[in-house]
Amino acid sequence: MEIRQLPVAQAVGHILVHHQTGPDGRKVLKKGRVLTGDDVAVLQSLGREAVVVAVLAEDDLPENEAARRLAGVVAGPHLVASKPVGGRVNFFADTPGLLKVNIDGLLAFNDHDGITLATRLHNTVLTPKMQAATLKIIPYAIPRSAVEAAAGTARQFAPLVTVRPFTRRRVVLLTTGSEQARESVVNGFTPALSARMARYGAALVQGPHTTEDVSAIADAIHQAAAQAAEMVIIAGETSIMDRDDIVPQAIRAAGGVVEHFGVPAEPGNLLLLAYLGDLPIVGAPGCARSKKFNVVDRVLPRLVAGERLTRRDLLALGHGGLLRGEDGLEG
Repeated sequence: MEIRQLPVAQAVGHILVHHQTGPDGRKVLKKGRVLTGDDVAVLQSLGREAVVVAVLAEDDLPENEAARRLAGVVAGPHLVASKPVGGRVNFFADTPGLLKVNIDGLLAFNDHDGITLATRLHNTVLTPKMQAATLKIIPYAIPRSAVEAAAGTARQFAPLVTVRPFTRRRVVLLTTGSEQARESVVNGFTPALSARMARYGAALVQGPHTTEDVSAIADAIHQAAAQAAEMVIIAGETSIMDRDDIVPQAIRAAGGVVEHFGVPAEPGNLLLLAYLGDLPIVGAPGCARSKKFNVVDRVLPRLVAGERLTRRDLLALGHGGLLRGEDGLEG
C-alpha cells in the first residue's frame, strides 16, 4: 500500500486517507471510504484539486479482511468476535471465567508491524458479554504475507487469548472463634465473600462455626469435604498469625498440606493456601470482610476456575501486590 496525493479525478477506487469537511466544518466524506465517482464530484464541488489516498498493491488485504482472518486464529474458546469495522475486531466473553493471555505470544504477535492486539490483564475476571480484547489493523491495507506471518505467530502460541470458565460451584465457609464472636465473624465475612462467589458463578455455603481448637476445625474440614465442598474458606475471629497457628495445625491434622502462608500482597498478607487432596482450603485474611479489592480477588477466582495454585503462584503476587486503591466489588 502506498499513500499518494492524486488529482481528484484520478482518486476513484482508492481509499480516502483523511476526513473531508465542508464550508460549515462538518464532515462530508469520512476517511477510510473507497472513493466513487459521486465522491469525486463532491470533492470538486468543494474546490479540491488533489486528495490524499491509499493505493493498494496487488497482494494487499483490506483492513477488514485482514482483521477477519486474524480474528479466527488469535482467540481461543469462549471468546466471541465482532464483525470487523474499520480494521477492528472486538472479542467478548460468552461465559463467566478468567481471561488467560499468553503474554510472550502477545508480545511476539504485536511485533508484526501494522497489527495490534490489546487485552485486559491476564487473570481478569470476565462476565458474559464483557470485552476481553481488541484486534486492530493499523493501515487501511496490509500485505497478505504480513497477515500470514502474524497468523503463524498466533498459531505458534495458541491460544493467545482465551477464557477459562469457572468450574467450582460449591464453596463452604467455616468460621472459627469464641461463641460470643460467632455472629460478628459470620456476618462480617459472609456478605463480601458471597458477592464474590456469585460473580464467579459459585455459591457460598455456610458451614459450622467452631472454637479455635485443632480437632474441632479438622472435623469441620472433613464434614465440608464429605458434603461435596469444592473449596473451603476458613475465616476466624483473628487472622492466622503463623504457619503453626491453630488453623494450619488443624489442616495438617485433617490430612491436608499447607501450600504457603504469608503472601506478598497488601491488603492480605496473612492469607493461607492449603489442599486436602484436590480440595483447596483458603485461610482468609481479615480483609476478606471487605468488598474493596484485596488479595482474595487475586486468589479465589483462579481457584474457582479450577487452577491448582502453588507457592510460586502466591509469591508471584508480589509484582502488583500493593493493592490499595484498586477497584473492588463496590458500585
